[in-house]
Amino acid sequence: MAMLGFITCPVRGEADRLIADLAERLLAEGRDVIGMVRADVAPKSDCEMHLRLLPEGDTHTISQDLGRGADACVLDAGALEQVVAQVARALEGASPGTIALFNKFGKQEAAGRGCRDLIAQAISADLTVIVSVPPETRADFDGFTEGFAQQIEPNTDALAAFLDSCAR
Repeated sequence: MAMLGFITCPVRGEADRLIADLAERLLAEGRDVIGMVRADVAPKSDCEMHLRLLPEGDTHTISQDLGRGADACVLDAGALEQVVAQVARALEGASPGTIALFNKFGKQEAAGRGCRDLIAQAISADLTVIVSVPPETRADFDGFTEGFAQQIEPNTDALAAFLDSCAR
């Protein structure tokens, strides 16, 4: 049976680190993992965004370079959609017991784009899904999941316990 767990962290970037650390732990344990997490890439600016695809580890930039002096961050929606398409293809061949990790249910997902369909696809395939949900998109996430999701304390032990409970 599909399970959907989520974490919310008050400190920006903390959820990204937790989900990425969980991915490393699961891969090291030999678990089947599909999805995308924030990549640990030294950014040239504060606005750079990189995603690491799982399980392969390929890194993709999903932000646009606006040049020096730019004071706004701009998501490259086309680059994000390419990453989403790659993950969707991987999910099609997912075996039972696979864990799907998604870095966040953010503004794109709240607007019906980004990872939103991937989350639904993974749930439809009876996979266990973990995603981070920033406080500002929590209401949209709750509407999307209709109470199906379980909130998990934002720490590695709680995430591991959630996965163990799903495996039983």
